[in-house]
Amino acid sequence: QWYQRRVRSSGINAEYGDEATDVVSLLNVSRSHFLETAGSNPRGASQLMFIVSDGRGLFVRGVEAVKKAVKEIWDAGILVVFLIIDNNPKDSILDVRTPVFDPATGKLLRIESYMETFPFPYYVVLRDPTELPTTLADALRQWIEMIASQ
Repeated sequence: QWYQRRVRSSGINAEYGDEATDVVSLLNVSRSHFLETAGSNPRGASQLMFIVSDGRGLFVRGVEAVKKAVKEIWDAGILVVFLIIDNNPKDSILDVRTPVFDPATGKLLRIESYMETFPFPYYVVLRDPTELPTTLADALRQWIEMIASQ
């Protein structure tokens, strides 16, 4: 309940079944909340955030806006781990292809794998959602080891 109130009060409508997530707003609001609760921010990725999604529809506000928001949250000392639930082998995110256009001419340059341009450097593709707790625990352990070594 606390989470639902906090998310709603921040202006993000986070419900299952959405066609797309405004990931720019999600990252910007999350960064503000993390910084507000963190006080002074030590060097490095001192805070951890998980996003659980099917990984689709991230670019509703544009590729550059998403890349900028990802960089800003990283610069704020927040490590984002994107957990992609991909349990439909007939419609796997690993098979999605996206067109790349020349910004000046609008001509199609190539078709490439969506995951080649995925904006989050730390992501996990989960084929079996029942592995989510183990995956979260592994990611948390690795993050703690990373923080301890800084």
